[in-house]
Amino acid sequence: GLGDVYKRQPQLSYKIDQMESLFNIPPLKEGKTDFNGNDLQIRFENVRFSYEKDEVLHGISFSVPQGSLTALVGESGSGKSTLAKLLVHFYDVTDGRITLGGQDLREMSLASLNEQISFVAQEQFLFNTSLLENIRLGRPGASDEEVFAAARAAQCEEFIGRLEHGWDTAAGDAGKQLSGGERQRIAIARAILKDAPIVILDEATAFTDPENEDKIQRSIICL
Repeated sequence: GLGDVYKRQPQLSYKIDQMESLFNIPPLKEGKTDFNGNDLQIRFENVRFSYEKDEVLHGISFSVPQGSLTALVGESGSGKSTLAKLLVHFYDVTDGRITLGGQDLREMSLASLNEQISFVAQEQFLFNTSLLENIRLGRPGASDEEVFAAARAAQCEEFIGRLEHGWDTAAGDAGKQLSGGERQRIAIARAILKDAPIVILDEATAFTDPENEDKIQRSIICL
């Protein structure tokens, strides 16, 4: 009745405000050029970034040579995840630039950049399809054998084997049965299958128990 509508009015107003703020976000500066960098060296050049008016990165500069393994270490809230998300172009820098092989990320298409990078976030979303197909999202044209090999490298076989329907288990159900570490191993299997030259791990072991952390560390070696 009208009473129920009245009680829900604050919640509805909040959701409308949130939707309006999303519509007001400017689109990403996306180019149409394919990746044509000289190599795969990553460079942050005097990068600044602000969430609305709050600047959180203040002129960051560093480089990551091709073929290297680099860790960003710092306190929670120091900007590590923001740097990772800028590199995969989830956001535009406020000032400065990020280059890949000398090419500004904003010059290339998102599809072209996506071919060069695999991103494993702290929290993973499983689509409501089988675990087999969830892993195959890393490279949709991969064969079942290639998916199995990636899952084996990511230490997934043991826990998938415990599920009643195994590889055919719907992720909607498995999401309730899998731990955070197991979901992360599914995400790492996707990245292994994709086989992109650059892999970004955004605190991939942040929400895992010691047993899963050990297995995730072993699976990372295969990336």
